[in-house]
This record gives sequence, structure tokens and C-alpha cells, in this order.
Amino acid sequence: MLQRCLDCGRHRFPAARYCTQCRGERSEWVATSGAGVVESYCTFHRAYWPAFAPDVPYDVVQVRLDEGVRLFSNRVGGKARSGMRVRASFDPVTPAVTLVKFAPAE
Repeated sequence: MLQRCLDCGRHRFPAARYCTQCRGERSEWVATSGAGVVESYCTFHRAYWPAFAPDVPYDVVQVRLDEGVRLFSNRVGGKARSGMRVRASFDPVTPAVTLVKFAPAE
């Protein structure tokens, strides 16, 4: 889900009270396609946090969703490359926390 400004229609992330485009205060939460493109990525060859040790090497990607917002997350499945189409996938880490990650689009 993303916020969308009811005045200019722009999606925004992170959520905010005011639209950064038009300064409008009215917004709504809308479902997203979950589809986007990798704009940049970095492969980590060292576990900077113990929880990531089993995943080394792992990719951190900057994804521009089709709705226009940018997110940083992890890539799952396949080798990351700039320009690749991806789709959101969800990793339920705990009963209270679910992380969005990105897999190659099919």
C-alpha cells in the first residue's frame, strides 16, 4: 500500500502528512502493482549484522515502482542487474513483521 495525494494524484513514500509535489493534505491509501525496475544495486560480501551471515553474498536493490516511488530492499532469486523488471514478494519474518523484497518478474 502507498499513499496517493487526492489533489495531484502523486504516490508517495514514505508516508507523510503533506504531498511533496503540491503540498496538499488530502491523501488515501491505495494498493500498488508491486512491479518495478531495479535502478541500482550493491552486492554485500560481508555480513555487517549477524542475522545476514547465512545470506552472504546478498544484493541490496534500489527499486523504482511503476507508481514512481523508490524503495531499498533485498533481491531474492537470480542475479540483480540495473534495468531488470522485478515484482514484490513478502517475507513474514515474525508474526508481527513482514518485509517486502523483490524477485525477478516473469
